[in-house]
Amino acid sequence: MRFGAPTHLWLLCLVPLLALLGGWALVRKRRALALFAHRAMVPRLAQQFSPGRQYARYLLMLGGVFFLVMALAAPQFGATAEMAKRRGADVVVALDVSRSMLAADVKPSRLERARHQIDELLDRLRGDRVGLVVFAGHAFIQCPLTLDYGAMRMFLELAGTRSVPVQGTALGDAIRMAERCFETGEGRDKAVVLFTDGESHLGDPVGVAREAGTRGVRIFAVGLGTPEGELIPEPQGGGYHQDEQGNYIKSRLDEETLEQVALASDGAYFRSSLGGAELDELYAHLARLEQREFGAARFTQYEERFQLFLVPALLCFLAEALLPEGRRRSGEWRGRFT
Repeated sequence: MRFGAPTHLWLLCLVPLLALLGGWALVRKRRALALFAHRAMVPRLAQQFSPGRQYARYLLMLGGVFFLVMALAAPQFGATAEMAKRRGADVVVALDVSRSMLAADVKPSRLERARHQIDELLDRLRGDRVGLVVFAGHAFIQCPLTLDYGAMRMFLELAGTRSVPVQGTALGDAIRMAERCFETGEGRDKAVVLFTDGESHLGDPVGVAREAGTRGVRIFAVGLGTPEGELIPEPQGGGYHQDEQGNYIKSRLDEETLEQVALASDGAYFRSSLGGAELDELYAHLARLEQREFGAARFTQYEERFQLFLVPALLCFLAEALLPEGRRRSGEWRGRFT
């Protein structure tokens, strides 16, 4: 026998506690009866008093509590071996960690909004392998493809503007690095999801996206920021980033580039919003990707048998409620008026 919810077994501590309270109550009752009359007179004056019945009621109550706690712990008997097959797509998230992602034209910042939305996207994915690429002037794999979403979230928390020492936004490098996460082969079960403000300073991201599309990789882009843009705060705080001439630099959302990158690979572009409705649309696209089998796992399915303890618990409580505390007085007036 095993238990599906063994943490509930600590409630068994209530059984000895209730036994102590019940014993104390019976002792108090007997002492009060002794003060009321002499011990020899108690059977005549309190004919209904029955210590045996009261002990029986307490035992039934304790038995009911015991069996009820055992039922709550979900006892399991018997087991069957089953095979579970995991199917899904490969999704690599490419997160822009360049300094421009610190801009606060979306609250609390573009980078924090991206982290939050990636976390929400993970909540929607079911059975897909996920990976994480971070990029700025260069790109590297932060988390390879995995089914462990907890590990993915841990690496996501570690990603920041100091993750990549070279500044800039190399969208093309991010796409190439994301492709390295995928296994070679045919099929359109592979997707790259870019979370970026789209300001590409290096290479030809549209051309790279077009080549990736020919290899069955679809690119989806989520744009963070506003077209009006915002100043870039310094990572240490206390001012905004300036160029070599001392002019403040304003970072703007480049939706045109992101749209072209997405369309070049038969993907789609979405602008990040506070409500997050774009994540529903993004997930709808990801759900239409070709599914493939990642492998099968054997697991043991146990059968719940809580009824074996629940029925005795109910019977104990029912018997305790129906059992009177004292003797019946049905014959008390018999023969008085005959």
